[in-house]
Amino acid sequence: MTEDQPLLPPATDLYGTTPPSNTSFFDSSSPRRYQRTISQSHSIREVHNTSIQLSPNDTIDIDTSDRRRASVAALAAAEVILHDRERRSTLIRGGAAGKGIPLPFDVASLGSCLSSEEEEDAKEIEGTAKDVHVSFRASMRKPKQNKFAKIASKIPAVAIVSVLNFMVGIPFGASYFPVEWANFGSSELQTAEDDTPVHVQGEFPLPGKEALGLRMFLFSTIMAQLAFTFASKFTNGVGLQMVENVPFCLELARIVIKEQGYGMDALSTLFFLFGLSSVIVGATFYMLGKFSLGRIVYFFPSHVLVGCIGGIGAFIITTSLEVATNTTFHFSVEGAKNCIVDHFHLLAPVLLFEIVLRILMHLTEHRYPLLAPIYYCSITPVFYLMVWGFSYDFGEAESAGYFFPPLSSSGTILSLEMFDIFRVIDLTTISWTAVIKSFPTMVSLTAFSLIHVPINIPAFSISTNVDPDMNAELMAHGYSNTLSGIFGGLQNYMAYSNSVIYYKANGDGMVSSFCIVLTTCVIFVFGPTMASFVPRCMAGTLLLHLGIDLFLEGVYESFSDYDRLEYAGVWLITVVMVSMGMDAALVAGVIAALSTYAVQSIAYQYPIRGAMTAARLRSSAWNRSSEAEKILMDPVTGRQRIYVIQMQGHIFFGNATTMSDEINKMLTEKHGTDAQPIAVILDFSPVLGMDSSAAQAIAKLNTSIRNHFEAEIVIFVSGREDGFPCVYDLSDKVDKDLALRTSTTKNLLQPDLHDDDPIVLERGLSNDDISLNDSLAARALQFRDRTKGSVITSIPNSRVCSSLDDALIFAEDVCIALCDAEVLQEDVNERFSCSLKSAVSSHAIEEDGAKMFLSTLCRGATAGDIETIFSLLVRESFKFDDVIWKQGDASDSLKLLVDGSLISLLEDEHGATETIHPGSTIGELGLVNESHRFTTVKVLSNEAILYSLTKDKWRQLTQDNPRIARFIDLLVVRYLSHRVQHVSNHILDRRSLPV
Repeated sequence: MTEDQPLLPPATDLYGTTPPSNTSFFDSSSPRRYQRTISQSHSIREVHNTSIQLSPNDTIDIDTSDRRRASVAALAAAEVILHDRERRSTLIRGGAAGKGIPLPFDVASLGSCLSSEEEEDAKEIEGTAKDVHVSFRASMRKPKQNKFAKIASKIPAVAIVSVLNFMVGIPFGASYFPVEWANFGSSELQTAEDDTPVHVQGEFPLPGKEALGLRMFLFSTIMAQLAFTFASKFTNGVGLQMVENVPFCLELARIVIKEQGYGMDALSTLFFLFGLSSVIVGATFYMLGKFSLGRIVYFFPSHVLVGCIGGIGAFIITTSLEVATNTTFHFSVEGAKNCIVDHFHLLAPVLLFEIVLRILMHLTEHRYPLLAPIYYCSITPVFYLMVWGFSYDFGEAESAGYFFPPLSSSGTILSLEMFDIFRVIDLTTISWTAVIKSFPTMVSLTAFSLIHVPINIPAFSISTNVDPDMNAELMAHGYSNTLSGIFGGLQNYMAYSNSVIYYKANGDGMVSSFCIVLTTCVIFVFGPTMASFVPRCMAGTLLLHLGIDLFLEGVYESFSDYDRLEYAGVWLITVVMVSMGMDAALVAGVIAALSTYAVQSIAYQYPIRGAMTAARLRSSAWNRSSEAEKILMDPVTGRQRIYVIQMQGHIFFGNATTMSDEINKMLTEKHGTDAQPIAVILDFSPVLGMDSSAAQAIAKLNTSIRNHFEAEIVIFVSGREDGFPCVYDLSDKVDKDLALRTSTTKNLLQPDLHDDDPIVLERGLSNDDISLNDSLAARALQFRDRTKGSVITSIPNSRVCSSLDDALIFAEDVCIALCDAEVLQEDVNERFSCSLKSAVSSHAIEEDGAKMFLSTLCRGATAGDIETIFSLLVRESFKFDDVIWKQGDASDSLKLLVDGSLISLLEDEHGATETIHPGSTIGELGLVNESHRFTTVKVLSNEAILYSLTKDKWRQLTQDNPRIARFIDLLVVRYLSHRVQHVSNHILDRRSLPV
């Protein structure tokens, strides 16, 4: 998931329109635009073919053909751009006054970049651009367009949206309350043979239940439109009540009925819950926008949301059956008989209209976005024609249940029933027990409400070619929902389908948006009276169509998008939501998410990235003595006996056992062979995190590897300075095993020391600041200011390093010491004796150290060759924080560090650094190829002694003695090859080969 690509499934809206995905957010023009892009790319290749010709003898390397094609395409594109710029500047300089600057469309190369068919399109675009330009100049001479004409042009768009609001509000207005909560004064209550109520039965406390629901829908829509008019960045957004939340409204109603029955107290509590849930949704939207946390919705598991969509779709399907038949549907034989069989005459028109709509949509292949709205509007007149055609009396049709109950007074503005939604809440009658029981449902409602905005807003922004401000739109949704909730209203959002229809109908601007608010207010007053003339089949068809689309999107279209476990979770949530309600569906969603995470983590998050010997890896300690390097290159004693196992991803209780078993299996295969590891390195650098169970399992590996596989040492690489990525103190646990072996048969470091040598032994150390991350040899540099003690005399059992390089250096030291401790001792003496004795050394000893370093760096050089090179060097002394050179300076010398330490800084946003120790050279590459300095080098120690080879001396050497100059060339090659190999340490897979 590019960053911006939503991970959520595109929820189908109430017209069956799916907001386009990020890869196809273009409207009907997108295929043509895509083809034009392809044609341009082909034309670029044609331009290249005509401008760059290959001779018959020319060949192109297959391995670099892709790179060549990319370069040639870029060259051709640049050629076209330069040609356009030249022609445009010519037109500007040579154009007569009044012609103006040509538009970007009017370029000579446009036709050359298109095929013959699309050249006509290009000419059409150019002509259009010219016409626009001419009309702009003409408009400067014309009076301003009549404002009345502008307003009149917006009337169709306002009328369309207002009709849509009324049309959508009728079916959903009849769906907010359970059907079994019968109309006021109705005789529809059903009783069993023993006079006990069937399921939940009761009389609605107010007259006109459907009228109340319609006004609830319209009020929420008005609040949304009002908020988006002033708070949204879009000038053509259309607000709508969040109709997908109807199942949550029914669930809240049933919770309240179980606590308070069917009276006015229950209705008061229910409206309080409606308002409270809207305020919670609004506050959530506002906080997400205020703190720029809109992307948090993408952390919801996709298959859980898809399961919710499928369950919501099934809920709306059953609601459509209940609205169409005015009965209660239950998943039982009795419920099916009562709702479907006994009232099939009411369902037949619904099924007929739905089938015809599906056929029309299939035949048109979604080419007409207004098909569904126009079809819904035509259902009412078609139904009246059918009743008239069959000579059926309208009074009988009304008695048979084909129409909603007539309303006597709701159409007058003086009726108090119009204000029922504002005066129904009585805080003294609210059941707080019902409120507490409703919180899980409101949490589910809030979570489900969040998924619409991150889908609808980007989709609508692409459709209108407007850059969205997601945080501003989230805050606008916060205002609209909070405003609605304060008055006991329902949740709302910016509807994608209605907004696109409004946009394509030329709807735009704050004035026309506010006109939608006014017209919807008129419908709020007179709409319920008009709704009584709308047949139930229209409401049932709209609900059935939306429910089927959502259900298919949830359980059918997602079949190929998820694995078996995820798809089973989709069905689990859908079935539980339909059969047991929203609260149970929330629990099922949590179970599905956790089980999927655990199983997929075990199955797909293989904890081991790779394993190999250190034979193909190199540490940064590459300037060892020839004897030490010989030991490391030996397959029996050297790097072949260092085994590196690298972990990856998240390690937790689910895959920690797999990790331990695989490590034991790898070491078992090597145990008892010539490749049995001396040192085992467990690299956790790529690990993102681990839980305490995994950390404890890793700690147990330390003892297991040493005891069962006879490894001399186990090295743990944390990959970071602050330890392992877990709360459990794994570093401290492993450090408890750092006790040295009791055997003293393997003496490691006993360099030639004098009384003045300021070296401290590890056994005598008590300072907590001493690092355990350096090699046995290099560690001596850190204790220069301490008193003399005893040296490290034995190998520790285990070790924690912060980087793989530190671990490789330490393991190499161990291998050298195990083979021949004297070689490691001499290696330490050669590398650090000059530095350790610098406090009492003379220039003669310093020069001996420099010559010793040169002999190590220049393999194969004789003593005379070393003297020749040294004679060209100039001694330089620097103090702490002195700058040797800055990044970008000219390269004028090579420098050999004899004493002290330096730091190399890469001056960019990453700020990478590297420490340089004695025996290293710097600036050799710039000296040879005359490039600028790649980094800034500063002094890190109190004092640094360097010997410098200037550019003039280097040129003199290449002329007078090329054979000796060749040693410097080889030194550059060695440094470069080592760095390339050292970088490859971070890529532990089979595609990484030693250089």
